[in-house]
Amino acid sequence: MRLNLIQVPVPFLSLAVLLAAGLLALAAVGCGGGEEPTATSAPASTTAPSTGSQAQPAATQAPAGSTGTQRQQQPTQPPAATTAPAMMDDLSGDISVDGSSTVFPITEAMAEEFGIATDGNVRITVGVSGTGGGFKKFCAGETHISDASRPIKQSEIDLCAEAGIEFIELPVAIDGLSVMVNPANDFVECMTVDELHTLWAPEAEDVVTKWSQVRAGWPEEDIRLYAPGVDSGTFDYFTETVNGESQASRGDFLPSEDDNVLVTGIAGDRGALGYFGYAYYAENADRLKLVAIDGGDGCITPTDETINNGTYSPLSRPLFIYVAKTALEEEHLRAFVEFYLGAANRGLISDTGYIPFPDTIYDLALEKFLTGNSGAAFGGDDRMHGTVEEVLRASAEPGATSAQAATSAPSGGAASAMMDDLSGDISVDGSSTVFPITEAMAEEFGIATDGNVRITVGVSGTGGGFKKFCAGETHISDASRPIKQSEIDLCAEAGIEFIELPVAIDGLSVMVNPANDFVECMTVDELHTLWAPEAEDVVTKWSQVRAGWPEEDIRLYAPGVDSGTFDYFTETVNGESQASRGDFLPSEDDNVLVTGIAGDRGALGYFGYAYYAENADRLKLVAIDGGDGCITPTDETINNGTYSPLSRPLFIYVAADALDQPHVKAFVEFYLDTANRGLISDTGYIPFPDTIYGLALGKFQTGTTGAAFGGDARLHGTMEEVLRASQ
Repeated sequence: MRLNLIQVPVPFLSLAVLLAAGLLALAAVGCGGGEEPTATSAPASTTAPSTGSQAQPAATQAPAGSTGTQRQQQPTQPPAATTAPAMMDDLSGDISVDGSSTVFPITEAMAEEFGIATDGNVRITVGVSGTGGGFKKFCAGETHISDASRPIKQSEIDLCAEAGIEFIELPVAIDGLSVMVNPANDFVECMTVDELHTLWAPEAEDVVTKWSQVRAGWPEEDIRLYAPGVDSGTFDYFTETVNGESQASRGDFLPSEDDNVLVTGIAGDRGALGYFGYAYYAENADRLKLVAIDGGDGCITPTDETINNGTYSPLSRPLFIYVAKTALEEEHLRAFVEFYLGAANRGLISDTGYIPFPDTIYDLALEKFLTGNSGAAFGGDDRMHGTVEEVLRASAEPGATSAQAATSAPSGGAASAMMDDLSGDISVDGSSTVFPITEAMAEEFGIATDGNVRITVGVSGTGGGFKKFCAGETHISDASRPIKQSEIDLCAEAGIEFIELPVAIDGLSVMVNPANDFVECMTVDELHTLWAPEAEDVVTKWSQVRAGWPEEDIRLYAPGVDSGTFDYFTETVNGESQASRGDFLPSEDDNVLVTGIAGDRGALGYFGYAYYAENADRLKLVAIDGGDGCITPTDETINNGTYSPLSRPLFIYVAADALDQPHVKAFVEFYLDTANRGLISDTGYIPFPDTIYGLALGKFQTGTTGAAFGGDARLHGTMEEVLRASQ
């Protein structure tokens, strides 16, 4: 799964169509409205469903930078707003949000505008872990607001209750879950819900694989399926609506929590069909073909009008934010939620491609928030009972809401007396490769400190992590390569001093599909032939890589351009970091790459050895000849350096002021403690010899700052030599 985060105020990273309406509206606002990268615990990697032979996305162009009708009533007069525009400058504090990728663009837009309105004094971080992943963090008290593309489930209500988390449930917009095919598909114009069920039912897995099996008259051609990951509210809603049970679905599809990955896959695969929210379709309408849906009253195409008036059924749905009730006690949080529901900001919802509710709904929602009406008004189920207005009005009745959250939090055990004295927050972001190690260390350290030290771990890629670290937004940056000179300069400009610490060894591994019976070993020159920038749209057949290999299509998978793995591979294979062909399927989530390669006979891709080891039964490992014969990556060959040149050290970069913060200092010492080397091995990586950790710990405790590895992407000398030289 990818973690999208924003630090407000900054320019939008993912949408370029927002801002104008909101900027004009701010003057009229009568009411206003963690941690970086997000006040959440480490995002769980998307657990991809099992794949069959379906998922075969064609080689695609990588990024260059790599509800029903409302009842007619008079609007309810909401309580007076508590934060006037003139008071915005007085607000300050942090707000953490996580959850649905569907709701993310709306919350991102609101956060950006609120950041501007408060002159940057309120910092809002927005993460994307999927609706289910967001609720896990919210119910653990790690976020203030949870974005959701479906109502909260009973199991999630119970989870919050056990933790003593009371919440207020607020509808914020309408979306139409949309079905898309590739534009080259000239036969699918409309599908019935029954046909969707035929295609997506659990029993269809590895059985319904041709278009002709869905409707007589459609060609006997392969279908390849794309859908949100199983932690997504979109996945829950679609499976509940189409298959009658949430999470009931065939598993042989390419999943991603990142809708942009799904767009890229469908747009580049003639046999594709997939689904996600209407706003993402609207943003990519020139790359996708929208399918009308017949819910029993004829074929209806999703549009702003058909989604809003309920004729696009049954795939119209409300979107929500869930707010911790304690927000009413924190002025900046209360102001942000008021801002979010404010009439002056409806344009921000429209600008992101979603559909605002009528004003009545927002008035009722604002009243619900300001009166602290907590609990799940929609019954803890995935489907609503009555219209949004009817449910909101019913929830205002005394005793009408269900599943009010309990107020007593469970108590935890104790660790050592010294650990119990520690408390505070630590924010980490960066490499998806290093993430499993840091996640394991964070979990164990959290137990050791009896939960008093909260560690949040984000995944923005090595480059994205350094951007945040050098902006002073995180304490620690995970990196799958040494820091670059440009990043050293960025930190220097911001006055950020850092300590560079090696933590483990990884072997960057090349994989093909298990059905590939001819690729056993590749030379580095052959990797260059395949991945060089000039190979784009030119080297497309296996026969072009090595004489004797079949004239069959190659489809490529690789980490995104912000990944340290991408940097390291391109530097090693092509001689220059970021130099690569662009016609591959990129993802910052290695699990998406695993699923793609495992489901595509023509696939080749690369990522860290630990992810291969975790999925060895689904992939075929390729030996690499770096000049001394074919060497397969193993714990032994990676550790002794014979698997060359694709063995690499992994790092954490720690802000030097951590030495002044006892809880951060203790965590880094815990990370480097040889007693915890088993955690590294358990994640599939290879620990260094004890000598390396001793040198690294000495470097940290003496506060030796700077880049000992010269600001380049490659090491000079052995790890021990460089560490000794740095001291």
